[in-house]
Amino acid sequence: MLIRNTIVGLMHEGGPVLWGLLALAAMLFGIFTATWRGLRRARRRIEAGNWRGPSGAQADRQDIERAFAEFELDELAWVERRLPLLGVMTGAAPLLGLLGTVAGMLLTFGGLASAGQGDMADRVSAGISKALVTTQAGLIIAIPAVFLLAWLRWRTVSIHAELQRRLHADLARAAQRRETEVRG
Repeated sequence: MLIRNTIVGLMHEGGPVLWGLLALAAMLFGIFTATWRGLRRARRRIEAGNWRGPSGAQADRQDIERAFAEFELDELAWVERRLPLLGVMTGAAPLLGLLGTVAGMLLTFGGLASAGQGDMADRVSAGISKALVTTQAGLIIAIPAVFLLAWLRWRTVSIHAELQRRLHADLARAAQRRETEVRG
């Protein structure tokens, strides 16, 4: 019950900007999850050799390159198209938090200007405390998102490098087969 009341209190203090931050976080981490799953699927297909088109004696250089290009466009480009969006959303989280803080500060100082004399220090500190809730939320969202984004980028590059390595190995085998057939 205490946790629930604390969360409700924070949501009330953060106002509509905090709700927007929560929506951004849900979208951001949903896209992170989908992108991670896409990378896992691509890695599994590469490891299993399922990226190739025709294999065996009938596979020539063009067939191998075509299969590589199709796999790259279907699987890896799907992931790479999402990385810039994740970067923008990650950068937007602390900015949205800052917007909430500025809005909260404006309300605090506006209320102080129109209010009569009283304990100004208590009013200012209470207003600033409420206003900073959104900045904290924005940073709580952005900090792990930055690390996840860096990891996804690194993982995408490493999976792409593995695909390139396997492509070149297949091309070398096809050239060797063709050379053997020409000699034989």
